[in-house]
Amino acid sequence: MSDRFDRFLPLAGVLAGLLFFAGLILLRNDPPSENAVAETFSYWQNNRGQHQIIALLLTPLMAFLLIFFGAGLRRRLERGSDDSGLGTVAFGGALLAAATFALVGMLEAAMTNAAHEGNRQAVYTLNQLHSYDWLGWNAAFAAMLIATGLGARRNRMLPTPLAWATIVIGASLLTPLGFFGFILLPVWLIVVGLWLSRGKTTSPEPIARAGSSRADLVGAP
Repeated sequence: MSDRFDRFLPLAGVLAGLLFFAGLILLRNDPPSENAVAETFSYWQNNRGQHQIIALLLTPLMAFLLIFFGAGLRRRLERGSDDSGLGTVAFGGALLAAATFALVGMLEAAMTNAAHEGNRQAVYTLNQLHSYDWLGWNAAFAAMLIATGLGARRNRMLPTPLAWATIVIGASLLTPLGFFGFILLPVWLIVVGLWLSRGKTTSPEPIARAGSSRADLVGAP
């Protein structure tokens, strides 16, 4: 049972990545913050059904799966990493990302309900908040990816090219290029989830630090 659960944790990232793709497609036409009140209200009133699905199904599932995936990352990063704390940072980033998805779901539900009730100003105000939810996402995923990439360089739980790509994507989220990093996040979740779910669940031997011998790493006298 424990082994099956351990295998499910990274697979949660694969499922989260697939839902992430679906969310990007469904949310591609969301009105930006620059839109006028009437135009913003009209969009949310005309697309109420679609966004209720996002609010009540897609975003809660994303939040749920990211918590499990974050727990899986923490387990793998803590193996052979000399308690570096990177697993805790990655898990914290996953928790913040999950909380942000839950917040997006609440905003979507509130906007669709306000549009149904004809409250234009409430829809416009909530849409302004919705337009900047990426700030929470970027900070959360940047922490999760950078910690995962650095940890993978230490204990080799990911191939070196994938570990470096993880660091680069995570760092890009803290720059003006964050939009491109955000688009790559679903791909990263799927690829890393599939990699970690395959074969053995134990990480390889960690890379030796300078001045450390193989005997030191395995605890030999």
